[in-house]
Amino acid sequence: MLEFHEPPTEDEGQTDTLLMHGSIIAFPHACYLWKPKADIEVTLESLAMVILSKPSVEFLFIGCDTPLPQKELSRIKKHMQEKHIVVEQMDIMHAMGTFNVLNGEDRRIAVALLVADEV
Repeated sequence: MLEFHEPPTEDEGQTDTLLMHGSIIAFPHACYLWKPKADIEVTLESLAMVILSKPSVEFLFIGCDTPLPQKELSRIKKHMQEKHIVVEQMDIMHAMGTFNVLNGEDRRIAVALLVADEV
């Protein structure tokens, strides 16, 4: 299950939670750090591991709190559709929630969560 957590303080001690700071791409049984830090960096090329994943995924949810550039999002959707992958962009919290629900149903899914750099 994907969740956002604040880093533990020294008083809280160790937990069984894996903390990854920054953008990620997650699959049902794996999670990877992902390079993009801004919406303009989310490209078909940056999502290549979704296309290459085995077993193939049915759905890709892109979680981003700002809209992706429409031209690139259309390019991503068109190419993914050719690979039989449905792409939906939504805010980060909805993307995580949808991923968790469908993962609980043993669906072949992936989620790309864009965590923008804080200024």
